[in-house]
Amino acid sequence: MDRILRNRRLPAVVLLLLCAAPPCAGAQQFVCYPIVRGDTPSRLARQLTGDAAAVYTHVFQIRDPARQMFVPKSHYRRPLSTHWQACVAIGPVKSVPLAYAPVVASAAPAVAPATPAITSTPLAIMPASPAITSAPLAITPAPPALAPSDGSQDDFVFIAQIGSALLLILFICAAVGDRLAPRPIPPVMQRAGEEFVIAFARPLIDSSSSVSPIQARLRFIRHAQQLEISIAPGVGRRYPNLVDHKRNVEYDVNRVMRVLGTPFVVSDRLRAAGKWVVVPIRLADLKQIGAK
Repeated sequence: MDRILRNRRLPAVVLLLLCAAPPCAGAQQFVCYPIVRGDTPSRLARQLTGDAAAVYTHVFQIRDPARQMFVPKSHYRRPLSTHWQACVAIGPVKSVPLAYAPVVASAAPAVAPATPAITSTPLAIMPASPAITSAPLAITPAPPALAPSDGSQDDFVFIAQIGSALLLILFICAAVGDRLAPRPIPPVMQRAGEEFVIAFARPLIDSSSSVSPIQARLRFIRHAQQLEISIAPGVGRRYPNLVDHKRNVEYDVNRVMRVLGTPFVVSDRLRAAGKWVVVPIRLADLKQIGAK
């Protein structure tokens, strides 16, 4: 009789153990938070428990909601999926199998840029488990996330640099244009140039021809304060030129300068510019340039 009772008691004990196992394991509760891109297990453990070393304890777990199980801690070295959750235990911690689907409650994200601390509210849990009210977690606030740099300031600096460069280019162009632009010849130099041309051409005039023996043009060089008198042969003439008649041209220039008088001097040697012979002259006293 005792043997029959023992044989019947053994299946009953096994059945009782199987029925009691889930409630025992279900006594361990967790609060879980979403994982965002860039989170690491150590950082999440420090934020949720206050101790980064808790990452490899049973207090802290990474949960895969799709499979309803904890991720093995050997996988913590790999990048965390944003579909997973970071969980922290509530109450006494007991070791549970990783394959067991824990009873968890979802909470607000553990890392929120504008929220320094997290206070949880009563959580809705699975029907088979008792209601859980989680207390505020003791966490170390994460350093505030760096706000993305405002590109408007960089744009303003770039526009200011471009504007400064354009102004500098305009200033340089204006300065060069002002330097190269033709200037009105001062009256005293204008008269000297006209008298030089008349005096140089007088001995070359042919009474039988109405064509001027020479061509002439005047240009005032402001920075050198000198007048360039350019003369060339008239139509059908070969004189003056520095190739065939250099000494004759030099003689005639000296002759004309004596006619103009001592206020004017030849400021540089004669030079050829195509068909033109250029004679540069200036006032001996440069203060007289503005004289009438």
